[in-house]
Amino acid sequence: RPSRNSLPIGKLFLDGRGFSTVMFWVAFFMCLFMVYALSSWLTKLMAQAGYSLGSALTFVLVLNFGAIFGAIGGGWLADFALAAVSITLLGVKMPTEALFLVVGLAGASTIGTQILIYAYVGQYYPMAIRSTGIGFASGVGRSGAILAPIVIGTLVGMALPLEQNFIAIAIPAVIALIAVGLVNQSRSASAL
Repeated sequence: RPSRNSLPIGKLFLDGRGFSTVMFWVAFFMCLFMVYALSSWLTKLMAQAGYSLGSALTFVLVLNFGAIFGAIGGGWLADFALAAVSITLLGVKMPTEALFLVVGLAGASTIGTQILIYAYVGQYYPMAIRSTGIGFASGVGRSGAILAPIVIGTLVGMALPLEQNFIAIAIPAVIALIAVGLVNQSRSASAL
């Protein structure tokens, strides 16, 4: 029977990387929770807010278009703090043009951040376990993607005020921000 140290997943927890590995898993879970919550429920929530179905569908396009800028813009657009603020603002009544900007920022800071966090995890682990680190973080994150439509659907079914639905989607951004902030960068393969 192989020892824990010989299994690839066990190596994610060696050399002081265990806590950071769990923080990456939390960040992936929360980020994919936000991405799938918005992708699944943004149209319905905006329609409930009084926007036409055409406008509500356009919001999803803008969300995904914003992701392009988040991935290209790198660090300053792909940011969990910006995700928390922009998603929360989606529940605030504002002119449609301003709302399109906020939706774009939400896309940049959720989908765009998800794209960049793969690179961050890839740089964190040594080459020998890089694919294991990315694979497990992504796998744990998929649980957030599965759970998000169910949780937000339950909240929508409770007929909560619009802003409370968006706050529920924004809370994972704060948790992900804390998780990434707690990653021990001194244990990163790029720092060794």
